[in-house]
Amino acid sequence: MYKLPLYIALCVSLVYYAIAVVENPRLEVLGDGEFAIYSREDVRSALVQRRVASGIGFIYYTDSGNAAELRAKFSKIDGESIVLGQKTAGQIFRKLGYREVSFSGRITYGYSPRARTFITSEGQRVNLQVVERNGTTVVGWPVILGSY
Repeated sequence: MYKLPLYIALCVSLVYYAIAVVENPRLEVLGDGEFAIYSREDVRSALVQRRVASGIGFIYYTDSGNAAELRAKFSKIDGESIVLGQKTAGQIFRKLGYREVSFSGRITYGYSPRARTFITSEGQRVNLQVVERNGTTVVGWPVILGSY
């Protein structure tokens, strides 16, 4: 008698939990810096400081303080990146809850099963790229889609 409502409640809870834990990283939590969103959508907003056509879509630049508000204007985002002061890949992975899966010189790749998007590189799933160079750190998911 009570099994069906309990089962339904459990199923709803599991779906909610799955939605809550599957998320793309909010790179702006890493600190202040130039923030970019990569999308195929043509979005116009006063929050955009610079918009660049890039092959199949656009790169929208803003400061990290406007990232959440600008992100809300898109229905589909293909990737994000942020340029920060010098931080280590280890600091970034710990802050975002990612694990390092590949390291090659100044470029480190990470992975988290919580993120919706990933690519496969050398047989491994990756969905975060960190590049450290010249006193700055560039972070992108699933990888840095612009230049660094």
